[in-house]
Amino acid sequence: MSKKKETIVFLHGFTHSSHSFLNLPEEIFHNYRCLIPDLPGHGKTKVLEAATAFDTEAQVKLLKEWLSSLGLNKFHLFGYSMGGRLALQFALKNLAQIQSLILVSTTAGIEDQTIRSERIRADNQLAQKILSLEPIEFLNQWLSQPLFQGITERGTDFIAQEIQKRLPIQKSGLACSLKYFNTGIMPSVWDQLSELKVRCLVIAGSRDQKYSKLASSLVTSIPDAKLIILETSHTPLIESPLCLWKSVINFLQRLPCREREIKIIP
Repeated sequence: MSKKKETIVFLHGFTHSSHSFLNLPEEIFHNYRCLIPDLPGHGKTKVLEAATAFDTEAQVKLLKEWLSSLGLNKFHLFGYSMGGRLALQFALKNLAQIQSLILVSTTAGIEDQTIRSERIRADNQLAQKILSLEPIEFLNQWLSQPLFQGITERGTDFIAQEIQKRLPIQKSGLACSLKYFNTGIMPSVWDQLSELKVRCLVIAGSRDQKYSKLASSLVTSIPDAKLIILETSHTPLIESPLCLWKSVINFLQRLPCREREIKIIP
């Protein structure tokens, strides 16, 4: 009789969707049940424009209800960038359900009120830009940020492929996600990280100075956390998937569980 697989829930980043995890390695697909939802405003989710559908409390509640509908009580939680912020917020409110936490290129929020206000203003302006531009034009501008230099330096063909992977987008959905789930509005949870009594893996790119520093701060604040810095910018899932998933697999293999039997696919 085969043993029941453990579950990993994957949460994507802004402008991404469940399709962002199509490059999951066979070792993960074979050994785990993989759940990859589209987050509000992304992918094939319903078009909603109410603030109450996008704020932190609503997204945590929606994720919990969805997982409960699947009968899930325990799972590993993976979050990239925006998805990492949601993963942290969810884990702190539902710690008993979390077997391990994997955070990639993310933050626990903004503590300084002035910087929070600036972030809200900037993201509100960007939300208006999303509504005024054609999807491809917006995605071109979005990926041209220094944050994504690891993508842009690979040339126009690679950028075009990356844009196609993210299409179609919901312009109003992305705008609402920016307005109501940005780091300025999202509650800062830096002062709560000591409560994360689960094993945590934190990954960031060495060329992403902002988030590599944030990653170091996360590891300092979380009681049982490991830090891995890859030679990428903000998108290690795209720039260095082999190294990223190898790091994740190694982390999961070392979690204490008598019943786990990992099969390595050559």
